[in-house]
Amino acid sequence: MSLLIHTDCRYYRGAMPCVFHKRDGRLCDDCKDYDPITFRILIVKLAAVGDVLRTTSILPALKKKYPGSEITWITKSSAAPLLRDNILIDRVLVTEGNYLEYLQNERFDLGICLDADPQSAAIHSLAQCADRRGFVCDTAGRVQPVDERAHDWWLMGLNDQKKKANRKTYQNIMYEICGLELPTAPPQLALNGAMTRFAEEFVHAHPELQRARKIVGVNTGGGGRWQYKKWTFEGYVGFIELMKQRHPDVGLVIVGGPEEVELNRSILQKVGNKVVDAGCNNSLDEFAAIINTFDLLLTSDSLGMHMGVALGKPTVVLVGPTSPWELDVFGKGEVVYSDVECLVCYLSRCDKTVTCMNTLLPEYVVTKVEKHLQSV
Repeated sequence: MSLLIHTDCRYYRGAMPCVFHKRDGRLCDDCKDYDPITFRILIVKLAAVGDVLRTTSILPALKKKYPGSEITWITKSSAAPLLRDNILIDRVLVTEGNYLEYLQNERFDLGICLDADPQSAAIHSLAQCADRRGFVCDTAGRVQPVDERAHDWWLMGLNDQKKKANRKTYQNIMYEICGLELPTAPPQLALNGAMTRFAEEFVHAHPELQRARKIVGVNTGGGGRWQYKKWTFEGYVGFIELMKQRHPDVGLVIVGGPEEVELNRSILQKVGNKVVDAGCNNSLDEFAAIINTFDLLLTSDSLGMHMGVALGKPTVVLVGPTSPWELDVFGKGEVVYSDVECLVCYLSRCDKTVTCMNTLLPEYVVTKVEKHLQSV
């Protein structure tokens, strides 16, 4: 008699026993955890890393709309660590790996590509999908919206004025493109055991954080694409000094990315031991673990912002050249921006004396942080 094997089960692994057989020796024909896959979804979202994380907001709604679904996500290897522990994603493939072999062989019920960039759209077009959402490429390699639902988002990428006029959040737009029911969910980020231990060790290594009544993180990260996506040196210094003056029992931590090494070094030289340095060369897992130690996060529109929101931290976001209306902190924190006329310019460099960031004064930002710190 041949053994019954449920090859359509979510836990079927092909070349090795499933987790339940390894655990207690059970067979397919009497397995209470048999979970058949009835709908296959492909998501193509490559970069940037922060955009990959905020796009995970669609996952709960997809699982609700398509029960029994299996989700495969294609991304860049740089973003893969943010997805691999997510229980709503069944498989993560990277463009630097052998993802094409899978695409050439497999069929999907639904394909989703929410980026109007040629590589993402081309990958989506190559995949064998019965239905599609978002963007594809035509035979000349030109990106096209799949249908009317993606048309406005496509135009926003081509027209700065249309982008500036938009008042819908990113998540709201993505839900509309995918045909999902509102309300939107926050980004989904899972902390594994190693990340939790790293966070505990980080706090343990700094007695001042152990003694602190609350911990406020200052993330200076914002990349180099937009000059004023991150706050000013004077703003960060003024905020740290004023917060320590008003709230000496609050621990302050500064963290950034590789592009903020010089900025953070200058800030630390100015403020001395008023703030703990969490570094600028952390892995994605370490960066998320550090943010998880905060009771509140002050940040620019960045990966750090999306991590803070995903981890449920009250997040105060300082925004200038990018759209504040696309951002959502899901009721925890606030998106803060100046009233300058040129807000949401999407210009990489600025030659103005009065800017979207130097008009955000430390005193004003401290009041925003104080307001939301009261809730934790």
